[in-house]
Amino acid sequence: MVNETIKINVPVLARVEGEGALDLTIENQQITELRLRIYEPPRYFEKFLEGRSYYDVPDTVARICGICPVAYQMSATHAIESVFNITITPWIRAMRRLFYCGEWLQSHSLHIHLLAAPDFLGFNSVIEMSAQYGGEVRRGLKLQALGNELVALFGARSVHPVGVKIGGFSKAPDQKKVVELLLRVTEAKQDAVDLIHWLDTLDLPDDNQDFVSVALHHDDEYPFNEGRIISDNGLNIDINDFEKHFKEKHVDHSTALHCLLNGEPYLVGPLARLNLNFSQLPNEVKVLMQELKTKFPSKNMFHSMIARAIEIYFSLIEAERLLSKYEDSDESCMQFKPKAGTGYGCTEAPRGILWHRYDMDENGCVTKAVIVPPTSQNQPRIEQDLKDSLIQFGLDKEKHQLQLHAEKVIRNYDPCISCATHFLNLNLVRDGVTELNKQKQLPVFNNVNLNRAAIVGIGSPKEGDELGWLMIDSLNNSKSIIDLKEKGLSLFKLDRPGILLAECVKGYDYVVIVDAIKSGYSDQSFITIDVNQLKLPVNQLSSHEVGVIESVSLLTSLQQMPKQLVIVGLSDIKNNYIKKIVSMFSFSLHI
Repeated sequence: MVNETIKINVPVLARVEGEGALDLTIENQQITELRLRIYEPPRYFEKFLEGRSYYDVPDTVARICGICPVAYQMSATHAIESVFNITITPWIRAMRRLFYCGEWLQSHSLHIHLLAAPDFLGFNSVIEMSAQYGGEVRRGLKLQALGNELVALFGARSVHPVGVKIGGFSKAPDQKKVVELLLRVTEAKQDAVDLIHWLDTLDLPDDNQDFVSVALHHDDEYPFNEGRIISDNGLNIDINDFEKHFKEKHVDHSTALHCLLNGEPYLVGPLARLNLNFSQLPNEVKVLMQELKTKFPSKNMFHSMIARAIEIYFSLIEAERLLSKYEDSDESCMQFKPKAGTGYGCTEAPRGILWHRYDMDENGCVTKAVIVPPTSQNQPRIEQDLKDSLIQFGLDKEKHQLQLHAEKVIRNYDPCISCATHFLNLNLVRDGVTELNKQKQLPVFNNVNLNRAAIVGIGSPKEGDELGWLMIDSLNNSKSIIDLKEKGLSLFKLDRPGILLAECVKGYDYVVIVDAIKSGYSDQSFITIDVNQLKLPVNQLSSHEVGVIESVSLLTSLQQMPKQLVIVGLSDIKNNYIKKIVSMFSFSLHI
């Protein structure tokens, strides 16, 4: 193989957020080409913000990422508050830390269980992995669901929360909900401990590299919202000076910018935070870390997964502390007057520091915005890591081994390339997998205990994706369905539940799921799917693109399927179709 030329092209990177590709050429045992290509078109969020009122900014930037909306909202609010000279109360500051705990908890749990762990355990997806590690997967989903509820405590919902305002929150959380979450957070700490010990037993590659860690640092606490930007090679700057040291540049092979520190790649994210902020961790976490075979600080990027689990444990300890001291507040948002000026915000997203700069006019409108996300900062480091890691792995390995190792390196960073939207995609003729069987009639559910039956509408606020919700609204106004509801039938809406579908339908034996289908996939206004023929192509799962098909596949793998389940896809919801579907539901769910 000495003179062999190996070309590896991964046109679509699976199990990462968004769309990217990898080009790799090896000639005579030398890497001659290595490009992590981001080919998605730019989304121009910075331009969208120009001319917008400060009031609109938190809700707008939350749409940049469905996994990290809290980080985008917090960086933006801090920046704009610095322009308006807003000094928040200790209560608001504490609640923002609690808000951030939820995001770290749900994001880290998703990455560990859906994206990273299957790689290290030899599986193509979490669905395959769950057949052998069902308990571990269920534990991960439980932690992720708890994180979502902490986010929703302040944001009213976990995806693109709407409770954040410049100056604070729309309202203080309900005391009853706080007490309930406190009990669950306390119970979940043991799950986090078990998760850390489990990951510590994995045979992770021994791949030490020389890289620079960059993170926020606060003298008194582990960083979320505040601090100075530091590195392990001597950097220690105010966030206002970010642009003096960090520069973004275009590269030919990517639509995403690359950010460099004094011209060199660097690392942000959980491993960098832990390397630089170990002394800020609570003693409870430090004691646990002393028991591990994995030691920190670490220069092995594959230890990032354990660093994420340690931050899950920290988030639960911090959430427990803040929830136990919770008191209602009559001042959930500060009063202020807009001013002209320039403001800076930098917070620690799950994937690393997220820096914002806003120029505002005297009316409080944005004249210019600059946003530097963690993934653009990590991309040069990923490419350098790929080169070093593949050389250490052995360039004489078989092509499929090199490709798998390269993808493992990329997924280990949890790169968030972009946020995908949610649709029930019925075009599943992929990699030889047969298209799903589309039935013309809804099956009949005979002798149903209606107390254990549910119709679930899945959707989102996106136009065209709300059809499941609209159907539930229509059904709720149908006399025949009202009669069944009186006998115990449940109807409810879900906002893109993804892998949490299992938790949502727990306790129901008979379930009908209604979702939108993309126009063009069917000439019928509704179709039903035989769930027994569901087949998920391997290596296709992403925590941003978990639709109904993937969710039901996971239900099957975890052995949590209801006795009967029907998926209904809608392409429109005209009045005459509503009547037909209502009558079919009435007929399908009877005693």
